[in-house]
Amino acid sequence: MSALYSPRWYRVAGLKPRLSPELQVRRQRLRGETWMLLADPATGRSVRLNAAAYALAGRLDGRCTLQQAWDAQLQRPGEAASQDETLDLLAQLREAGLLQFDRAADFDTLLPHLDRIERPAGRNSLLAWRLPLANPGRLLDCLAPLAVALFTRHVAALWALAMLVLVALVAQHAPALWAHGQSWLGTPRFALLAMLLFVPIKLLHELSHGLAVRRWGGRVRQAGVTLMLGMPVPFVDASAASAFPRRHQRVIVSAAGMMAELSLAALALPLWLWLDDGLLRDMAFVTLFIASVSTLMFNANPFLRLDGYYIASDALSLPNLGPRSRRWWLDLLSRRLLQLPQAEPMPVARGEPPWLAVYAPLAWLNAITVAVLAVAWLGQLSLVLGLGCGLLLAWQMGLRPVWRLFSQLRRSALGLTSTAQRWRRLAGVGAAALLLIMLLPLPERTLVQGVVWPPDDAQLRVEGEGQVEAVLLQDGQAVQLGDLVLQLSNPALQGAHERQAARLAALEATLFKAMPADGIGAGDARAELAAAQAELATLDQRVAALQLRAGVAGRLALPQAADLPGRWLKRGALLGQVITDAPPTVRVAVPESQALDLRRQQLGATVRLAASPQHAHAAQLLGEGGGAGRRLPSAALSSRHGGQVLTDPQDKDDLKPLQPVLLLDLRLAERPAELASRIGERAWVRFDGGLAPLALQAARAMQRQAMRQLNPQF
Repeated sequence: MSALYSPRWYRVAGLKPRLSPELQVRRQRLRGETWMLLADPATGRSVRLNAAAYALAGRLDGRCTLQQAWDAQLQRPGEAASQDETLDLLAQLREAGLLQFDRAADFDTLLPHLDRIERPAGRNSLLAWRLPLANPGRLLDCLAPLAVALFTRHVAALWALAMLVLVALVAQHAPALWAHGQSWLGTPRFALLAMLLFVPIKLLHELSHGLAVRRWGGRVRQAGVTLMLGMPVPFVDASAASAFPRRHQRVIVSAAGMMAELSLAALALPLWLWLDDGLLRDMAFVTLFIASVSTLMFNANPFLRLDGYYIASDALSLPNLGPRSRRWWLDLLSRRLLQLPQAEPMPVARGEPPWLAVYAPLAWLNAITVAVLAVAWLGQLSLVLGLGCGLLLAWQMGLRPVWRLFSQLRRSALGLTSTAQRWRRLAGVGAAALLLIMLLPLPERTLVQGVVWPPDDAQLRVEGEGQVEAVLLQDGQAVQLGDLVLQLSNPALQGAHERQAARLAALEATLFKAMPADGIGAGDARAELAAAQAELATLDQRVAALQLRAGVAGRLALPQAADLPGRWLKRGALLGQVITDAPPTVRVAVPESQALDLRRQQLGATVRLAASPQHAHAAQLLGEGGGAGRRLPSAALSSRHGGQVLTDPQDKDDLKPLQPVLLLDLRLAERPAELASRIGERAWVRFDGGLAPLALQAARAMQRQAMRQLNPQF
């Protein structure tokens, strides 16, 4: 608790505040503590106060001054509130429209730290501007029978069954859903369909809230639109549910909107699986995404002031969780860092401290995460839009809460001479630490996945198409450079070679006879003969390619040798390798922008193999292993098999990436003694970029993102 007296108190001490005459007071027991709910039935606005706050608020009858009411509550030392806390209470009641004053009081100037209190839902901000439009009471009265029919145990059981089916389908088709979303979420078509379907889906969401309030006798007096980052989002004022006596009723009202959206998702997923490609299938996928991923990420998130927050507050009996957690941290820092005189711990109920300790930090980290995800998605649509929203979200959700906490601590510290000097020292140390963190060189590393891959000359790759006629060497046998391993036959190719050889012999005979008699005819014959010789040379190469020979000396690794005779092999088929004493090579597939950075900086690298992940092996970047392409060397690099590269869901071999990748080869400095490396074995490669300041690393990341926006193929 902060100091008892406030330097701002003189500005309000003579006011005669009065609670609204229509106010209704309801008692609630939460965690063994009595709370008083002050509700105005005319407006539906309410405020929940603990016993100490209500002891002061109950004296506000319009006849005594605020100073007199505060002096009276001092007679109860165990529940006495400080003057700053009293100002917060007045502001909270005033914001809810439950308090009147005998003359004007500028609380916005008097209390710039109003983030301590629970702001009402209608409060506007830079991110959300609420515009009330209508009173939906008549519509909800007409739909009252529907509300009674929907919120029953039988419907709840059907909804639970639908959720089980939805979860089962998502688990079954998760790879296809993930790959489709990755390739489509950032497209303008998705953005357009999302803008068209978002408002109808959210209308159903808000209507469900209203029906739930109406089901238990509450009144919804306000509906409208919230402009959230310029996007119109419907809303209904369901605050009347806070006056419901039973906890499960308040929880259901908060969850009704999400339940309706998830029901919509349970219908959209089967449609997406059943429909052919086209507009309707795309609309089903957008509906599925908005009604499931979006609502679970945002509405169900207990760290945002949306449905999930109120569900958690009521389910866990933690009223005003967000503001109380921030105040708990403010009081803790004031006592521990500033060591304010007469500072006492904030009064809390049984079991509350752990929740109060973790909620505010986790809410702040969650806000940062949501902001980063939103900016990343918007940045895919437009670089300018991503930068603009990034700056706004960085201030509103990241820097502003920290600045408010900083301002509150500063105000508390500078109000007393004994703590002002301590504050200046702490502020100086904090600024120096922040500057040091931004400028201190830190390791710059990149972790990618790869596979053990033989060098090109060690690969046993078929150069021609044909049927295996004979396997001349077996798996594990020693081979020398040029040894014949496999003989293929291709009757069509060999027949074409014989015919071309016969044709060439005929042309040579014709030319020999024509040369003495006809010079012009001999010239034509020579040209035809040259063309025939070139075609025969090409056929010679193709026939020679039917022989698979070892490109290096070593030990033959041909695991399917017994199954090869009689098989028809396509050109380029990889059958095995020749294992040498040279260190193994690892091939990685990375995005082109990332690969260009790695290649340009000539980085060192370390490799950990799947068979011995405890050992790190030094490696050297050799260069491109096939260049940019649309095919992976191994399915182990595909996301379906634990890799990092998203592949086309239509590709059964999982070798076709959705976006082009660049293949890079690295050679280990020495051959691991404990491992006989196998082709296709998974490896983890860490590129070491040396030391770079954190600020510089962030600038490079932003530069890469900007380049990808300006050039999608970068």
